[in-house]
Amino acid sequence: MSAGDPKPGDVIDKRYRLVSEIGRGGHGLVFHAVDQEQSLDVALKILSQSISEDPQYTVRLWREAQSLQALWGSSVVRVFGFGTDEENGFVYMAMELLEGETLADHLRGLEGFGDRMSAFRVLETLDPVARALHAAHARGIIHRDIKPSNIILLHAEAGGGTRLMDFGLAKIQGSMELTQAGMVAGSPSYIAPEIWRAQPFDHRIDVYSFAAVLYRAFAGVPPFVGESMVDILMSATMGERPLLTPLRPDLPPAIDAWIRKGLAIEQNDRYDYVTTMWNDLIRVVMDGSGPSAEKARQNFQLPD
Repeated sequence: MSAGDPKPGDVIDKRYRLVSEIGRGGHGLVFHAVDQEQSLDVALKILSQSISEDPQYTVRLWREAQSLQALWGSSVVRVFGFGTDEENGFVYMAMELLEGETLADHLRGLEGFGDRMSAFRVLETLDPVARALHAAHARGIIHRDIKPSNIILLHAEAGGGTRLMDFGLAKIQGSMELTQAGMVAGSPSYIAPEIWRAQPFDHRIDVYSFAAVLYRAFAGVPPFVGESMVDILMSATMGERPLLTPLRPDLPPAIDAWIRKGLAIEQNDRYDYVTTMWNDLIRVVMDGSGPSAEKARQNFQLPD
C-alpha cells in the first residue's frame, strides 16, 4: 500500500467510516468500519489502488464476495456489500466483523502450555467448517486455502461458534482460472499434491487441506514440514503419510488409516467428499474410549 492508503476517519464510498486497521497484506487492508447507513459495525476489505487497477484482483475480490453470499446461512463470514469508491479508486467488500481468535492462534496458545485440543473439542469446533465446505462444494465452489489462520473461533460474548473465512482463492466451477501458470495457490503445509504438481484438480483439494488442518489440531504440528518449500513439496507429493497415534496415543488406532486416506497423494485414493471424511472421523472417535468418545456418542449422530 502507499501514502494514499485509506486511514481511520476516512469515509469509503460516502458510506463506510473507517475506525481502525485490523490487518494488511500485499493486496490491501482490512478495517473495522461503521456502515453509516445501517449503523452497523463491519469489517471492510479494501484493495490497494494499484491492485484495484488489475482486473484479476478485482475479479478475485468479487468472486470472494460472490462465494460468501452464495453460502449465507452456513458458517462462513457473512458479506453485506461489494463496490467501488470511484473518488479514490478503491474496490472494497463489507463483511461481518468477527470478534475472536484464529484456530492457528488458539492452537499455539494451547501448545505453549504443552496441551492439545481433545478429540471431542476438535469435532465440536470444526463441525461448522465441515458443513460449510459441504455447502460450498454442493454449489461448485472450491475454497483452495483451508488453513488454521482462515478459521475463526468466536468469543463467547460474541455468540461463540466457528467461521470459515477468506474465499479469496476460491474457484467457482465454470469460471476462468485466475492463478497464473507456474504459481501455486494456497499455504504450503496445507496444499494438496495435485496443486504442487500443477495437475487438474477438483473439490478434493479442500478435502486434503481440511485433513491437514485436522492433523494439525490433533498433532500440534502440520503433517509435512521442512526447511524449505522444496522440502515440503517433496514430503507432500512423495513422502510417507504421517501417523497420529505416536503423537496422540489417546486416539483409537483407526485414526492412522483415516489420516492416510484424508492425506492420500492421489485424488482417487482420497475421500471423495468432506462429509464422508468427517463422518468417518466422528465414527473413529466414537469407537474409542474415554471422555471424548463418550461426549461424541452423546452429541453426534451418524447417518445409517
